[in-house]
Amino acid sequence: MGAMGISAKWRGRVPVALLTAGSLTVVGLAIGGASGVPELEFLQPGHWVMNTALGKAFHIDGSTKQVNAEVAVPNADQGSLVVQSDTSGHVVGRGKITEFGKSTLRVKGTTAAPTDDEVPVALEVTGGPYLVYRQAGKVVRLGDEKTPPISTGEPVGNPVATSDGTVWLHYTKSNLLCRLSAGTTAPSCPVPVTAGHTGGLSVVADKPVFVDTTSDTMLLVADTGLTKPKSLDTDVPDDAKIGPGNADGLVPVLDPRGRLILIDSAEVVFDRPGAETKVEPLEPGDYTGPLSTGSTVAVLDQRSGTLHTYDSKGSKRHKTPVPPERGSPRLTKGDDGRVYVDGAEGKHVLVVDPEGKVTPVQANGTRLSASRSLLTPPSETTNQTTTPPAVGDQVPTQQGPAQQQPTRRPAPPPPVVPASPPGAPGAPTATAGNGTVSLAWGAAPDNGAPVTAYHLSWNGGGITVGGDVRAYTVPGLANGTAYTFTVVAQNSAGRGPGATASATPFRAPSITISRGEPENYNENCQKPDCARLFIELHGFEPNTDYRLTAYSSGWGEFNGYTTHTDAQGYNSTLRFHFHGVGQEVWVEAGGVRSNVLYWRDM
Repeated sequence: MGAMGISAKWRGRVPVALLTAGSLTVVGLAIGGASGVPELEFLQPGHWVMNTALGKAFHIDGSTKQVNAEVAVPNADQGSLVVQSDTSGHVVGRGKITEFGKSTLRVKGTTAAPTDDEVPVALEVTGGPYLVYRQAGKVVRLGDEKTPPISTGEPVGNPVATSDGTVWLHYTKSNLLCRLSAGTTAPSCPVPVTAGHTGGLSVVADKPVFVDTTSDTMLLVADTGLTKPKSLDTDVPDDAKIGPGNADGLVPVLDPRGRLILIDSAEVVFDRPGAETKVEPLEPGDYTGPLSTGSTVAVLDQRSGTLHTYDSKGSKRHKTPVPPERGSPRLTKGDDGRVYVDGAEGKHVLVVDPEGKVTPVQANGTRLSASRSLLTPPSETTNQTTTPPAVGDQVPTQQGPAQQQPTRRPAPPPPVVPASPPGAPGAPTATAGNGTVSLAWGAAPDNGAPVTAYHLSWNGGGITVGGDVRAYTVPGLANGTAYTFTVVAQNSAGRGPGATASATPFRAPSITISRGEPENYNENCQKPDCARLFIELHGFEPNTDYRLTAYSSGWGEFNGYTTHTDAQGYNSTLRFHFHGVGQEVWVEAGGVRSNVLYWRDM
């Protein structure tokens, strides 16, 4: 399937409890005998996450949003990946790979990784999973067909894979596209990329494509070379991140300058006319991704800790805060086609369904799925027994009553403790937005009865959500007004104490530009193609000077002007004559970038 994270340096370790390989919790359906650890049925596809604080890896069933298995993994590093084959799971840490069985939930052993200073890109595909250490130029094949690390001899770009288990690699130094087929131990490199060009791989309809960021084209990867070039109709920078999959045939591209680009592959892959390239501005942030569920695109803003999802038309579906943990969250692709966001410590996971629904899940094992609950051995029973005489012994003519073994009575059951109202929800957070506040909270202790609802209240409103919900975005709030939010859990015994968080909504600074009326400016800038930009600033600091800087895709920075906001942080002005037909133009001020305007021939 898709990549499970962008390569990065390992972050520092955090201490975890020391556990032996035998001290694991076994959760599953027994198919073996009653003694020892029972054998388990193989888990269905889903996603594993490593909770380093608990020293356990948890399996999340993406369809039910339930934790349904766990296994203790001693001394796992914070930030460890967990990947899986049909029969095994692999915890990939700092310089080591720990394998456990999916049927026994026992750790099998630990092997050395090719390097200890790089997080690999993982691919869960037929014949794998694979770990690609991009900077080290090493590919590790795990699963039932393990091989020694395969060397590429040079760094590689982000890998992709097709359904038959073929892994495609972009050799960035020699600029070759190489494939590693299932069962082989060395890549073949049949496809050269134009010398000096940059770009990245993706997959559409099980066919690899290459997005050339130098020529701004998309091409089909064939055995004979790169074919069927399609113009992207927009400038894609060399450092853009190409999504490894597609959303309804559109390849997502993340421009670090704040754009999500969706490229229709129909002309390249399906031999039919495609739609125009879609360009959507992103909120200011530091993004990773993009990843796709097949119809939804997900990007993760590390700066604010927020997941943004879009449909294949570029329309935003959801904006969901990631529950705070120490470190940076990771955007991953599961083998069930869903996208997952793992908290840095593995305590929380956001599950993105194919249609775009986002569900938070706590990875702590406190609510293991009933279908995989721990099996309780039958209680011991005892009977009265009389010791018969040994064969050949003389039986006395007179004998007292036969001695009986003491009867072992079962211990009385513990007294039933009645349920009480839940405890307070865990540490709510409130993240302010434009007329909104995004809330997130931890599960409340249930105190003997499942939590059935969370009641959210704030000055001026309130709402009740389900007991499995851990996040909610409150709409319709007044910017500039301070709000205090209270979260209360309820079970069959009543409501518990509340936990609070506060935030003040604000309008995020934004710049909107549009094309003014045609006019003559100088001998180069003439009607009908010459016009000024109508520029509006919203949500900036009141009564403040800002430098407006104009850019175009063909000329770079080409003009500037200092303006002043009013008491509401607003300003509008008509500036910057422009006539660059076929170019894109935008304006920046105060670290904020406007929408991108394509300058058409009038």
